[in-house]
Amino acid sequence: MRNVVRGLRRSSAVAVVAAVLAAGAAACTGSSDPTSTQEALGAAPSAATGQPQPGGTLQVLVSGTIATWDPQLMYVGPEAFFAQRTFARGLTAYGTGEHQRDVEADLATDTGTPGDGARTWSFTLREGLAWQDGSPITCDDVRHGVARTFDRRTHVGGTNYASYLLAMPTKVTPEGLEKPVYAGPSDTAHQSDFDRAVSCKGRTITFRLRDAEPDFAHIVALPEFAPRKVAADTTSDKATYAVMSSGPYRLKEPWVVGKGGTFVRNEHWDARTDPIRHAYPDEIHVTSGLGESTVIQRLLNQQDDDAYAVSWVQASPTLRNQAGTDLQTRLTFPYTGNVDYLAVNMRSKVMSDPAVRKALSLSTNRATYVTATGGEGAGTPTWSVLSPTVDPESVSPAPGLGVEGDPEGARKLLQKSGVTLPVPLRVVYARSVLGDKAYAALAAGWERAGFKVELTGVPPEEYYETIEKPTSVDSYDVFRGVWTPDWPSAGGVLPALFDPRINIDSSGPGQDVGYFSNDAVNALIDKADATADPAARSRVWEQADRSIRDEGGYIALSATKALYLHGAGVKTYEDHSVGGIVDLATVSVR
Repeated sequence: MRNVVRGLRRSSAVAVVAAVLAAGAAACTGSSDPTSTQEALGAAPSAATGQPQPGGTLQVLVSGTIATWDPQLMYVGPEAFFAQRTFARGLTAYGTGEHQRDVEADLATDTGTPGDGARTWSFTLREGLAWQDGSPITCDDVRHGVARTFDRRTHVGGTNYASYLLAMPTKVTPEGLEKPVYAGPSDTAHQSDFDRAVSCKGRTITFRLRDAEPDFAHIVALPEFAPRKVAADTTSDKATYAVMSSGPYRLKEPWVVGKGGTFVRNEHWDARTDPIRHAYPDEIHVTSGLGESTVIQRLLNQQDDDAYAVSWVQASPTLRNQAGTDLQTRLTFPYTGNVDYLAVNMRSKVMSDPAVRKALSLSTNRATYVTATGGEGAGTPTWSVLSPTVDPESVSPAPGLGVEGDPEGARKLLQKSGVTLPVPLRVVYARSVLGDKAYAALAAGWERAGFKVELTGVPPEEYYETIEKPTSVDSYDVFRGVWTPDWPSAGGVLPALFDPRINIDSSGPGQDVGYFSNDAVNALIDKADATADPAARSRVWEQADRSIRDEGGYIALSATKALYLHGAGVKTYEDHSVGGIVDLATVSVR
């Protein structure tokens, strides 16, 4: 994951890039034959069918350890979504079923009231909200949660939208970055700055922003904006795992690092105040500290309570081809929100020619790339850096482009443009077994088109440091990229990747590794910022995306998918398009 902010103009510069490793094929050799537990459950056309029934215990199998249950310390990802669906409610949250991409009112009565051109946002808390100890959830609790994100001594793992959005005085750090002077709840010297930016009046909280942010209702759905009861803050080493629940479940006993814990019903949660979480299971037992292969093996074998288990560990896409009928009903292939793409270096001598950029795009074989990275269970060829979780139409073929590309047509285009063949092409990517195969497959198509390809594989842990150096502009023509937005909007993608005003400075290109800079696109970004109506704003973002693609700023490759496996005893199973894992708001067990 990466959390990089360049300056203070837009929050969209903060985003997450997650390269998720699937469990190896060796983990998928377990039996798919029914065990005695499965036989007792009986055959069913799908584990996800039928009417949900309250009760039972859901098992959650987790590889590795949970880093924290503190909402303000959580980044976007499975653990955060688990928390948000069970014990950490927000002012807003994402819906269920057909409304997964829609932000909806959660602790608040609605999705917020914008003012001053979306530079102020007000939310009113519902009546009857209570913490697990029965005390009321107040506006000041929301304020305190947001204030905690400014404490750089403790806030090291979560998102930073409050710090870079709220209208507060700033200072320039030795690294040349602009950051708020306010340093969290203990900073009494600058408390008045925070009080002006985040204020309470009764049950209404108002945020004052430095710039317009029409997507703010999405941003406050992130865990950093969850309320935090002041009395729940302690200095104990175990504080990061302490849970003060505002949702349907509370932690029964202290969390055991590397082993897990059990969440039981929160007696003070009132379903009438929560339109999103159905909370069907009586208990949710989380087992952590497992290896990825162990998780997959247990889900395959379904011994005892594992028949009632879910996990966010990804299985190898090859399991899809090995699965029999019974197992197929327990497999799901949701989009992850990630998009693999190529960022084109607009400042390189070779790629500065529009005809060369067009020929590169025309000769790109997305089909072989998807095959090399795991096949149809691992991704879908795409033409947009906007994931289907943001824009469902993004995987629709672009006019005149096929998934296999057209190397012959690209060669003719190069010849017609007058460039000398072969055209040198320096491509850098993150090295891996699948990455090596995928980029070799891409290079084969490019070379048929008339390019002479030089591939450079960089160790994954060094990749982003390598491509974001100022010298990268002279070293490479094309960069491998992968992006996951923090919320399902183009506003969480396009500015972060292609707005030079928040990325490029003397220290390097930031996320805009291809140095894309276009005044017309910048104007569209500003127009989208100033457009309040969601449908109209979406049309502006679509125009901006088309403009970047037409200019040759990027070449989208694959909208990636995960393969998840769940037990046959799990009912009403549904992966959430925004959360990326099973939706605990709607899941039930038989």
